[in-house]
Amino acid sequence: MKVGVVGVGNIGGIIANRLVESGLFEPRQVFLSNRTSEKLRSFIEKGYSVASTSQMGTLCDVIFLCVKPQDSERMFAELGKVEDKMLISTMTAVSIERISKRTGAKRIVRIMPNVPAMIGKGLVGACRSVHIDDGTWQTCLKLLSCLGTVVEVKEEQMEAVTALSGSAPAFIFVIVEALIDAGIRMGLSYEKSRLMVLETMAGSAELLLKLDNHPGEFRHVVTSPAGTTIEGIYRMEREGVRGALMKTIQETYLRALQLRKELNDQFGG
Repeated sequence: MKVGVVGVGNIGGIIANRLVESGLFEPRQVFLSNRTSEKLRSFIEKGYSVASTSQMGTLCDVIFLCVKPQDSERMFAELGKVEDKMLISTMTAVSIERISKRTGAKRIVRIMPNVPAMIGKGLVGACRSVHIDDGTWQTCLKLLSCLGTVVEVKEEQMEAVTALSGSAPAFIFVIVEALIDAGIRMGLSYEKSRLMVLETMAGSAELLLKLDNHPGEFRHVVTSPAGTTIEGIYRMEREGVRGALMKTIQETYLRALQLRKELNDQFGG
């Protein structure tokens, strides 16, 4: 099997790297195309193959479409008709129906990976066309496993995935920065504060993943009557932290829906 990646920006570059780093492919089996050549140089040095977008249909069995949604029409024109190929798209708000109309392909998967995919620890929201049977889906899951955990959703839920998983690492990084700064404000060094925050977050996440309890159960375990933790939680509730986080995700979701409408109005479908 040979794989193509059209567009090696942030997400496309991560996918290209992980396909090889995971051991699924040799660099020469992964064909890359990009509008500008600068981003291809480091991959060429590693032994990746380079092709034009128009050659992808001839050279590859599976093609990742990783351009910005605003650049999708130009990419479709260059790619041409690739009826017999499996396409995996990272393009936000570009529907399976539109991809199929522009390319003639029937086997199409839309994915939304997040930044931790860079180290194979990402969350990948994915939806598939009706033409992806279970056997083909298993092949797709094997490919996507190099990025992290795959969660299948309905296509109409992809904007929710964008908000809750695709964009959420940025929000988590803001929270991490704030916690580290709080440690520094109390007199801890940056290094010690950073380590404490990251290990605490990683351990808390692993605890929830392994034991499957509701987060509130563990919150009660560490909340003693009239203690320090309940005082901190009281302050969080007074400041509206819970509501602010929910509103952050909701606003991100609404922007994703707006982007989909803008693209549909501009290009149709």
